[in-house]
Amino acid sequence: MTVLGIEQIKKDDGHIFYRQKYSGVATIEVVSKNISFPITFIIDMNPLGIKTIEIGILPQDVPYPVVPLKKALRDYVDSLSEQGKLP
Repeated sequence: MTVLGIEQIKKDDGHIFYRQKYSGVATIEVVSKNISFPITFIIDMNPLGIKTIEIGILPQDVPYPVVPLKKALRDYVDSLSEQGKLP
């Protein structure tokens, strides 16, 4: 399984400045087949500057185990955040 990307990323307005909520469409590759599904994720920064990324509930029709998929998506979102590619 490979995360190919997250497209149509939109930042949802929130009133808490250290908590940013995003939504988009994730595309993954599973056994030479590309699968797209909606995704939400939250990037939370604590007072010590430690970043926490939470992935929202995934659709049930994704043919891959949830735990490794969420970890791969979390790593991909972290890389997007580090590179400054999030809105």
